[in-house]
Amino acid sequence: MLPTEEVRELNEQVLSAGAKGDFGPFVNALDNDVEVFDHVPYLFEGKVSFIDYLQGAVAGMESTTYTFHQSSYRAPTDNVVIVNAYDRLTSVPKGGGPARVQCGRATWVYARKGRDWKIVNAHFSPLPKE
Repeated sequence: MLPTEEVRELNEQVLSAGAKGDFGPFVNALDNDVEVFDHVPYLFEGKVSFIDYLQGAVAGMESTTYTFHQSSYRAPTDNVVIVNAYDRLTSVPKGGGPARVQCGRATWVYARKGRDWKIVNAHFSPLPKE
């Protein structure tokens, strides 16, 4: 199987779970040394710091879902696959209220680590407001 096909299959599992509010597969896909640039003006170095941020960001939410659309997969080498997409994060506050929707662009860089593919770098940026 080609690297892009392997990562596409894994990424579809991660995103299918995220669309249902299950972020376990995403957390499992993150490399321990992942580097993340997010909408907030911080560089997260390592899985633990990024997960701590995410947990704080969704605290107080009844539900949160995450989806991609118009994804592209490129493999510059046999051990690296770059995924680019538009993303959508939807959070519904506890106790009601309008859903909070954030749309943006995402880039996830997967690297082969032994037999597994891990997200070693991620970048999220918001779409411009009209």
